[in-house]
Formats: sequence, C-alpha cells, structure tokens
Amino acid sequence: MKSDHRFDPARAPRLNDPRRLSEQVSEDDLARLLSLKGAEDVADLGSGTGFYTDIVARLTSGTVYAVEVSARMIEAYRARGVPINVRLVQADLRQPLLEPSSVDVVYSVVTLHETGGDMGMMSLLQSLRTPGRVVAIDWRAEPASWDSGPPASIRISDEAAADIFRPYFQSVSVEHLGDFLFALVAHTKRSPSPQT
Repeated sequence: MKSDHRFDPARAPRLNDPRRLSEQVSEDDLARLLSLKGAEDVADLGSGTGFYTDIVARLTSGTVYAVEVSARMIEAYRARGVPINVRLVQADLRQPLLEPSSVDVVYSVVTLHETGGDMGMMSLLQSLRTPGRVVAIDWRAEPASWDSGPPASIRISDEAAADIFRPYFQSVSVEHLGDFLFALVAHTKRSPSPQT
C-alpha cells in the first residue's frame, strides 16, 4: 500500500502549534510510549519542523536523529534552533539512511499515512539495536475521528498498521490516543541467548 500524499511544507508553521500537545500527542503520552530511560539513541521519522523532536531530545542524552524528506521542513527546523543532541537527516522515511544498530527507539508522529504504511521495514530493523522498539502514532481511520487530520481516503486503520508490523516484530500492541489518533508499539525479536 503506497501513498503519494505528503504534508504541504507551506503549512509547516501549523506543526509548531502548542495545541498539538492537547489535540494530538501530549508530552506525557509520548514519554510513556517511548519509555526512555535517559541515554537512548532515537530516530524521529518524519520530524517535520522538530516539534516533537525537541521534546524527545529533552528525554534522552543520546542522539536524536530527525529524519525528514523535505529540505524546506529541515530549514524551518534549523531556523527555529536545533537542540545539541539532535542530528538532521534528509531522507525518505522508507530509507532513513541510519547506520546499522544505531538507535534504540524509532518513532513517528502522524506520518505513517504519508507512506501508505511503508516504513521500509528491513532498513528500519537494521537500524535498531536489540532489543529495540518502534512507536508509530497516526490518525485513526474510523468515521468518528474524521473531524481532524488528513482525508479519510489516505488513513490506515490501526488493525491494518498492526498487520504491517506483526511479521517483523516479536510483539505489537495498539491503543487509542484521544479522539483522533492511535499508537502502535512494536518490540523487536530478542537475539538468541548465548549457549553456555
């Protein structure tokens, strides 16, 4: 399932609206879902202008890779000021150009629908250390959530998103966030224990 929909960079100022914390994902929900201990390396796929990246950068002393396809969004983030532990990466979300085993947690906030659910799983898995975690937050597909967000025609249901992730991860769970979003959390398969 592919989508040619991309967020219009001309609307980038909306991404920095503090109302996103009450209408989309709160700091508390993001921190709970990411479950960082404080030193993890993290990748934000579809970082936009860095609104949520800045929050995550305060939750870890590790490197936060802000992966964004749009040069215009990256420049808007740079102009706003980038935290010292954030590295800007211009790349397609399906090929995030991260080194193998370079991050502990990968997350995306309201970008899964823009790739039609294609998160470049093999590339994503290669970039994750073991154990690793992926958190994907996106717009729900049921009609009750259509008052906000992208057109219903490009949304992915939480069930379909879970089906995309299940073949690659040991466990996948989904929960609803507020009135419009769902959060998917996937844990990588653990490496086999060394034989003694």
